[in-house]
Amino acid sequence: MARVRGRNRQAVFTEQDGDRLYRRLRAVTGGDLSSDQLTELAGGDLSLVEDLPFTARLGVAALLKDEGGLEKMVGSTLDYVPIAYLDLARMAANSVGRVVTDGRREAVGTGTMVSTRLLLTNNHVTPDAATAGRQLVQFDYELQVDGVPKAPTEFRLDPSAFFWTSPDKELDATLVAVGPPLAGTRTAASFGMSSLTAAQDKHAEGDFVTIVQHPQGDFKQVALRENRVIGRGKAGTTLHYQGDTLPGSSGSPVFNDQFELVALHHAGGGRNEKVLEDGRPVPDESNEGIRISAIVATLRERLDEQSEPHRSLLAEALDPPSTGPRLPGGLVGPVESAGGTAVSAADVTVPVRISFGGAAPTAAPLATDNAATTATAPASSIDDGDAFTTPAPTTGGIERNQPPDPDYAKRRGYDPSFLDVAVPLPALSSKQAKDAAVPEGASKKDGLALRYVHFSVVQNAKRRMPFFTAVNIDGKRARGINRQTGEVEAAEVWFCDPRIPNEQQLTQDVFERQQPRLFDRGHLVRRLDPAWGSAETAVRAANDTFHFTNCSLQISAFNQRAAQWAGIENYVLDNAKAERKRITVFSGPVFGADDPEYRGVPVPKEFWKILVRIDGGRPRATAFLASQEEQLRKGLELESFDDLGKVEVFHTNVSTVAARTGLDFGDLPSFDTRQVEAANLRITSLDDVEW
Repeated sequence: MARVRGRNRQAVFTEQDGDRLYRRLRAVTGGDLSSDQLTELAGGDLSLVEDLPFTARLGVAALLKDEGGLEKMVGSTLDYVPIAYLDLARMAANSVGRVVTDGRREAVGTGTMVSTRLLLTNNHVTPDAATAGRQLVQFDYELQVDGVPKAPTEFRLDPSAFFWTSPDKELDATLVAVGPPLAGTRTAASFGMSSLTAAQDKHAEGDFVTIVQHPQGDFKQVALRENRVIGRGKAGTTLHYQGDTLPGSSGSPVFNDQFELVALHHAGGGRNEKVLEDGRPVPDESNEGIRISAIVATLRERLDEQSEPHRSLLAEALDPPSTGPRLPGGLVGPVESAGGTAVSAADVTVPVRISFGGAAPTAAPLATDNAATTATAPASSIDDGDAFTTPAPTTGGIERNQPPDPDYAKRRGYDPSFLDVAVPLPALSSKQAKDAAVPEGASKKDGLALRYVHFSVVQNAKRRMPFFTAVNIDGKRARGINRQTGEVEAAEVWFCDPRIPNEQQLTQDVFERQQPRLFDRGHLVRRLDPAWGSAETAVRAANDTFHFTNCSLQISAFNQRAAQWAGIENYVLDNAKAERKRITVFSGPVFGADDPEYRGVPVPKEFWKILVRIDGGRPRATAFLASQEEQLRKGLELESFDDLGKVEVFHTNVSTVAARTGLDFGDLPSFDTRQVEAANLRITSLDDVEW
């Protein structure tokens, strides 16, 4: 973790814990600042906020100790919130229910769904399994816009399916299964859920919080503004905040402005902790909640003690695909892991659209000297097997990817501190450095890297392809990606990078007018991988992947024939338990002296990929090779790549990749998950890999 520097932090931000402030600023700025810039911002340099999107400026402003700088950043007050705040509030509120007794339906508290089956409430609301067996939860116990009550759906609590509790003087939390409906036809899962995560970037002192509750057992209410985090209890289990609550609010979820669940409301009077972590006494007017991170930590310790199927139910709640509210069908709140599906109105749809109808496709944007014309390939081809969410089909043609932002100076590129453990770019040998493209205007400090949004490329000018690419992927903040359809039209527009000569990179001339079509413009950094952060940043990052410096000659539909290759990043984000779902990926071709030529360009026979992540607090590196040699040989002989079989993918190690490429990966070999020197392992399933 980058320790916050700067003497002005105490005068600027309410939060006094430097590391926590850094994490929270990283969360609210959505990936738009590098690690060094976040450190400077946390140190008090508010000038860095000026170029952030409005929503990010709001998030930073909420953390300020006073309002002296607010007008410059966001206006004279903090009364603005993005309109998506209302969508997220509705999604989060759907999963909140009123806990009542059987028989007379007397209200005893509030609870919220945290998985498809489990409800979270207070221990002093539901103290034991026997009491739970006599309780119900009512959803939709609320007024409609016309003031008429909705018809609630009731469920009996089912402690026989799952029950766990912690006493009120400890965590004051109960997690209990919800049974079938007693009244109404909807399932509990249909009301959505709020995710349980132990993430440390969900709140900071000064943040606003929102409490969805049933005060005094009344219709569902929401306590909005004037609710701010005051501090954390010294023992590390409680959160203290301002806000309006009443009896009946016990067990209510406490959300931050991204509607991530940060606390379980516990008390407005008697409290578990009297002293804040900075030594101040807990103010009399504050509310106390139990921090969700403390609850999750305890539940993880108890996971192995559970018997099946209780363990499965608990594991589902402890491994959510997002940190925000979720609705059934995969719709999520502010962020989602790389394995998710479509996103809510809070996210962005990157403009790739396939249109149908009698009209001919619209013309591509006019190409400049450094821009490629569109490919003539059929629209059914797929380069990398993943697509951005596509709106419903319309008539009138195809809307292609947008031209890249012409201001290259503001691109920060690959962040070596992205994983909180330094992972520098691979180093070239002295011979390779002589063959590398030198970006125009680059200084020695900049080195040879071409910097894009969330990724960098070091280009082999002689071979016209990258020595390597390096990308930071934040699965939590992925934007508008649909990984289910894989449907991407091939009539894309690719662009040369104006910072190096065109003859040092592939151009459209290499790919157009292929009869038959033998080669695709293969993404090395997949278009979806850097598309995270704010909406504007995600679009810029996606567009940047269409530079020819990120392109390689790959046999047609390379990623369909190498199914594992296309899904490695997703597999890690979904299954390898990467902390905070962040990974770094290095990739590139293997240049051989005997590579066959196509239109004067040597075609690599192999490609490599190394994934780096943090697992259990330590770095892990996993390496792969994909060979298209056999398909390449047959295809060039037959001038066709039909029915040539699948591309072979191998699990290898970092040392082998280093030997094959001549690159120096620094300390990565010591973090390799495949330490044993052995032959490369041909894989048919990613489950076979030593993660």
